[in-house]
Amino acid sequence: MRINFLFIFKFILLLVLISRVPYVECSEKANKIDILVIGSGRIIDGNIAAARKDAISDALLKGVEEYLTRYLGSQIIINNFPRLINDVIPSAKDEIVNFNILAEEKGDKLYKIFVRMKVNEGLMEEKLNQNGIIYRDVPPVKFLFLVSQMDSQNKDVIYWWNDPNRNSPLTSTEQVLHRVFQECGFNPVNRLSNAPEDRYSDEMRKLDLTDEDAIEWGRLYSSDVVIVGKSEIIDNEMVSLSLKTIDVKKRIIINEDFQKERINQYGNEKEQVTDTLARAINTVVTRLSPEIISSFEKTDEVIMIDVDLRGIKSLNQLMDFSNFLKKDIDGVKAVVEKRIKANSIDLTIEFSGDEDTFFDRVKDHKGFPFISGINQKEGDGLIIELQ
Repeated sequence: MRINFLFIFKFILLLVLISRVPYVECSEKANKIDILVIGSGRIIDGNIAAARKDAISDALLKGVEEYLTRYLGSQIIINNFPRLINDVIPSAKDEIVNFNILAEEKGDKLYKIFVRMKVNEGLMEEKLNQNGIIYRDVPPVKFLFLVSQMDSQNKDVIYWWNDPNRNSPLTSTEQVLHRVFQECGFNPVNRLSNAPEDRYSDEMRKLDLTDEDAIEWGRLYSSDVVIVGKSEIIDNEMVSLSLKTIDVKKRIIINEDFQKERINQYGNEKEQVTDTLARAINTVVTRLSPEIISSFEKTDEVIMIDVDLRGIKSLNQLMDFSNFLKKDIDGVKAVVEKRIKANSIDLTIEFSGDEDTFFDRVKDHKGFPFISGINQKEGDGLIIELQ
């Protein structure tokens, strides 16, 4: 019996390569947890012990920074940079599980150490949550602020929706809200550059808006969420802030929160109020953000939508319509032709979302010239007529 040694060699080599795959994957995963850094400590008056201690502290601080850079990514670091360097990193050494000094060297002026360290990811995640650091992908949600501000001197209440076409400047409350929401990765609507036409009622100009009137303002400004609330100064000692978030499309309240902060007693009066207001807004937004994000995160549930497509005149028209759905309507996974009739075609649309969302996206889309009408059937499905 003749043995093919070349075949055996290739087979053994293949088994060896296959057996190494899990090891490589686990090794790469472990490297994401282990962090290697070099720390330095200045030697002052020959105090080696103090320099070594400073080098360890420097290494651990650099390790935390390295971990957060890997974990959060550059954009979230940019969006939340002030909070990270002021509130998270300085006290993050408690989240270090352990560290090992791999090498150390005493120089003339510096003591250097080479450290391997591990971070407790659960504790770090909790710390980021407590400081309002948004580390999940933030949906492209647009916010309109309907938040009044009480003037601290003459007690007048300022609110822009009393006369939106006047383009009154942003109040300090609005300015801080814009900044904080942008840091969290959201998209505040600039009411100054997007004023609607005179399509609002007298009821919508009142200080205390109903939820329905607030939703209508959100619709006019093409926002996904309206933030309704007020900020006020109490006896020049306390800032009071209340915010409520409303989903414009679903017409429901997402959540609401309230916060009081004692005014700082340093700097000029304007700086005191602004700093205290910023603390209150940061606190409230930290508590509101996770639920807002969850309510707008995309689901992977795919439904089947029956469409009665009418007015088809050619195969090219059908192909154009099918390509339009798949390319331009977010959430469409597939378009399947079920039955051809005299002047219409029954389609099944695989869509990630619900039927109302699909209906709105097709109805409001301006990029397809063939659609002349779209209507919901009395039963399941839609009727779409082409020109």
